[in-house]
Amino acid sequence: MKLHSAHHRHSRAIALVGVLVIIGLLSMISLSLMYRMNAAATSSATTLPSEQAWAAALSGLDRATSVVSDPTRTSIGWMDNPTEFEHQLVYDDGSDKWYFSVFRQGNLESGDITYGVTDEASKLPLGLTNVIQMMAVPNMTLPVAEALADFVDADSISRDNGAEQETYDMLPVAYTIPNRQVSFLDELLLAHGVTAGHLYGEDANRNFKLDSNENDGELLSPPDNQDSALAGGLHRYFTPHSRDWNVTFANQPRIKINDPELDFSETELNEELIGFLQAKRTAEEPIESMVDLVGATITITEEGNINKEYSSGVTTENLPQLFETCTLNPNEILPGKVNINTAPANILAQIPGIDENLATTIVSTRTGISPENSRSIAWLLQTGIMSNDQFKQLERHLTARSLQFHVQV
Repeated sequence: MKLHSAHHRHSRAIALVGVLVIIGLLSMISLSLMYRMNAAATSSATTLPSEQAWAAALSGLDRATSVVSDPTRTSIGWMDNPTEFEHQLVYDDGSDKWYFSVFRQGNLESGDITYGVTDEASKLPLGLTNVIQMMAVPNMTLPVAEALADFVDADSISRDNGAEQETYDMLPVAYTIPNRQVSFLDELLLAHGVTAGHLYGEDANRNFKLDSNENDGELLSPPDNQDSALAGGLHRYFTPHSRDWNVTFANQPRIKINDPELDFSETELNEELIGFLQAKRTAEEPIESMVDLVGATITITEEGNINKEYSSGVTTENLPQLFETCTLNPNEILPGKVNINTAPANILAQIPGIDENLATTIVSTRTGISPENSRSIAWLLQTGIMSNDQFKQLERHLTARSLQFHVQV
């Protein structure tokens, strides 16, 4: 009887220990779950604001895309538009209000912040073989300019202050230079003597504001000239991204009027111009410039030795429509054109054939050009600010629209 009672008490003791072990394990599991839940809650609370900020920034990007894609807007609509780009409310969640601003650095002279986007066609094409053009960039030195030119040109002959492949072969870690045009600016950091300051100027954090470390000389990075102004780098003057498409504003292919296979009867050109172009084709005289069509005539000898004169019917007034619908260039993509409606005078003055006076005149004149007339480079002729010969020299460098943009939100 006593043995049975002792055994019974021993069994209950084992059961109690087991229960205590289970309770201990459950407590540990509960504590672990509570820790993980608290960690998840903390993580969620930390992540949510950053996600909200990201969503607000994407709203700004969407607004910018919508504005620049609207064919009815002029360049003012996306270059300087605080109504749609400054401090725009996205969402009020009860505790915080979320806004976005789309902004860019203003003109090259003042550098003030403007609420808008930057079009790449307002810059020079990134050729970098024109040392004189590069020397117009603030803080540019001749050795750096010539090193950049050698970095991208096709030959292996080093300029007096430049650096070709043999210079790079002597580096501790040698590498091959491209000897071609680069696809993006940061590739140029591999060029001899080139720093981020040469590419991006004194604005190290790209916020378009003069911070204390950007106006203290050599004390803190980046190096600056302590002149209380933000000097721009190559990125403000040059771009590898600008290109135009050889299509109309309605995205239709232009008529290649010098194409010998072109059937003029299938085009929408008027009969007078078709007759003139056919006569030029018969005489084997291709059109060299659209300007040559203004007031142009041609006389050809037809059957029976009869001389017949054909007139183009093109005037300065209808020249914009001709630029819109027709082209002399057979290529589908037209790279490296500068937009006369948006490029600052400093940029225009670097285009061969445009001096500082003409560049200033273009900038001052375009403010009075109607939105309709600004869709074509023909307004340069219509306003009389340049001659036909000047225009013929320049037209291959110019465009009146922009299709690539840099957006900062």
